[in-house]
Amino acid sequence: MSKQSMTGAPVCTWVAVTDASGRTRMEARWSVATAVAAQAA
Repeated sequence: MSKQSMTGAPVCTWVAVTDASGRTRMEARWSVATAVAAQAA
């Protein structure tokens, strides 16, 4: 197991997910704050 340092608190974001039958629902995704900032850029 490797050492991992937490650089930020977990952040919950909601994303729209479409299933195989074409229905859309909202799904919660957790990520680290620094990863969310990188995705938003």
